[in-house]
Amino acid sequence: MSKCVDEIQTIFSDVLLRKGVTPSTDLLESGLLDSMSFVELLLNLEQRFGYTPNLAELDLEHFRSINKIAELVSAPVVLAQK
Repeated sequence: MSKCVDEIQTIFSDVLLRKGVTPSTDLLESGLLDSMSFVELLLNLEQRFGYTPNLAELDLEHFRSINKIAELVSAPVVLAQK
């Protein structure tokens, strides 16, 4: 998962222009992840990891830190039963 963490840190530093963000930084409490950067983050997570969230079931706690985001995008996809 370290490669995943590194890639997400790159998104924060190079795309969102948030410098000095560690994997455990609380992104919500610190204000580093606001509504505009959240949308940009989601677009980049989709492009780099193929992660597309179900917006109806979106839980912001999964976006509290880079470590949490890495867990989310690395999790196996659970297919809904028909």
